[in-house]
Amino acid sequence: MITQRATAAWRRLWASVAFRLTFNYGLLAVCTTIFLLIFAYGKIVDVFQTQFSRQVILTTQRLAVHSQEYGRQSLRSEIRQLLSDQTDIDTEMYLLIDEQGRKLAGNLDLFPASDYVRDPPAPIQLNVLRAGTPVTALLGIHPLADGSLLVVGRDTHDLKEIKKLIGNAIIAATLVGLLLVLIGTFIFRRELRRRVEAIRDTAFHVGTGELTRRVPVAPDEDEFAQLRQDINHMLDRIETLMKGVRNVSDSIAHNIRTPLARVLAKLDQARHEMRDAAALSVAIDSASDEIMDLISVAEKLLLIAEAESGVRRQSFRPVQLERLARDVIELYEPLADESGTRLAMSRPSQADGDAGTWVLADADLLAGSLANLVDNALKYAGDGARITITTARRGDKAVLTVSDNGPGVAASDLALLGTRFYRVAPDIPGSGLGLASVQAIAFLHEGALHFHDAGPGLRVEIELPLHQAP
Repeated sequence: MITQRATAAWRRLWASVAFRLTFNYGLLAVCTTIFLLIFAYGKIVDVFQTQFSRQVILTTQRLAVHSQEYGRQSLRSEIRQLLSDQTDIDTEMYLLIDEQGRKLAGNLDLFPASDYVRDPPAPIQLNVLRAGTPVTALLGIHPLADGSLLVVGRDTHDLKEIKKLIGNAIIAATLVGLLLVLIGTFIFRRELRRRVEAIRDTAFHVGTGELTRRVPVAPDEDEFAQLRQDINHMLDRIETLMKGVRNVSDSIAHNIRTPLARVLAKLDQARHEMRDAAALSVAIDSASDEIMDLISVAEKLLLIAEAESGVRRQSFRPVQLERLARDVIELYEPLADESGTRLAMSRPSQADGDAGTWVLADADLLAGSLANLVDNALKYAGDGARITITTARRGDKAVLTVSDNGPGVAASDLALLGTRFYRVAPDIPGSGLGLASVQAIAFLHEGALHFHDAGPGLRVEIELPLHQAP
């Protein structure tokens, strides 16, 4: 039962991303530390072994030279002197054996040293007896010129103690490191969970419909604070879009219900009251006009939705605004002539060889926007007005302007222009979606739509990012 509970608890912990990340990172750090400690252990042991070997070799060479210069008897006296000076008495080892294998001097018991002679001489680790006590020593065995054999050694007990000390330190460091990893993992998991909890709580309430909920902003300028700001910005945008959807839905319901009611009323009247074919034809034509207006409203709404979603950006190509303006003027000139309106194009003077004003755009959408603005100007400026289309550059922006000298728009109405279904003059036919579609298309092109009082008249500017001429 206890094992099952422990397994279940471990599974719950392992399911946490914070726990896994911290645990794996800490484990990697511990493994790296252990590797470095083992590497250091090997290097330290090598240093001590090299030092021991060097001491043995130097002492052996010094005594061999002493024997060669002063003879065997002097060498025996020197060994006795070294063993009696109380310096390194616990670690020094000496043995002098004559050619018959008899011990002449030293603190080591006899052993078959001649079997371990190396050429060239090199220290060797052996188990020997020192005054009857077994020891492990690093020995240098050197044959002398007079036939005797000199053995010089050092007890490796200190080296073993150093190895043991370092090994215990590595084990202790590993255990402490693992303990710190576990503690750090739990602390990090708790801290991360606390920081994420506010985001989860806000997401839960937003999911239940509380769109006004926001993630509390912490005073710390860390990654989570930036994430909270981004989430709050996203929630603000979602709330704005949802309000827009509700407003659009209400406006659609209101603006479509009335025309549909008129269509039904006229068709019902034609069915019950009108008997001659001419009256029925008039009723059908009127109903058809109403239905066509509804289709036009639906198409404009679809155009606005498509522009705001950005799905048309893949069709963007370099477009010259002057050519676009000329095409629209050519399209609307017959209609302008009928009402006595002057429709012209104006462009600030440019240097010779200027290639015109270019933007990266969907030519059809941009032409539709300009046509919408010209159509509005013809509709609201009145007969005999003057409508001017201007193309210009303003810094890194291209500006397409449609201005008229008509009655203009009141200052209180300027801020409402571009709102869906908003109409300055309700008595003039229209759906109130023309400027809204122009604004959506400008937004799609990463531009903006501005309205200004032309005094007299209205000036509408489409501001777009300037593009280099191809």
